[in-house]
Amino acid sequence: MESEVPGIIRAADAPAMFTAMAIATFAFGAAIHTLRLIIGIEAIVAHVLTPAVDVAFGAFIAATAVAGLKSWRRYTGGKVGRAGYAFAMFMLIVSVPIHLRTALTWSTSYLTAFPTWYSIVEAPMFLALVLMVSRLKFDNGRSSGTL
Repeated sequence: MESEVPGIIRAADAPAMFTAMAIATFAFGAAIHTLRLIIGIEAIVAHVLTPAVDVAFGAFIAATAVAGLKSWRRYTGGKVGRAGYAFAMFMLIVSVPIHLRTALTWSTSYLTAFPTWYSIVEAPMFLALVLMVSRLKFDNGRSSGTL
């Protein structure tokens, strides 16, 4: 029997939480990268992805990754979906230290090191991840997807 500890992601709730949180995470990423292409990285760093926002985003990504890891064994879709799920998890896990480093430096200037082409690639990739994650199937029946 699972303990009912507040603030802990229960295994039974993990797939639904992962799906919702991953969709939000990747949609926010797509929006930030698209906005960067429109207004420039300097404006993003100064007015949008401030240190407080970056740290909060990093914490949200970390929670999303935890929910995704707890959901891994509950995945019931096919091999293509599992590969997409693995890629989404890779992106989430790699992103955690990138965004949480801001808690130590209280600066988002590291974002200026990424070239513009990075956002040109990332924005559509994140939108594809939103679609893919929305279609993942887990054994709790909460997702109506087909991957």
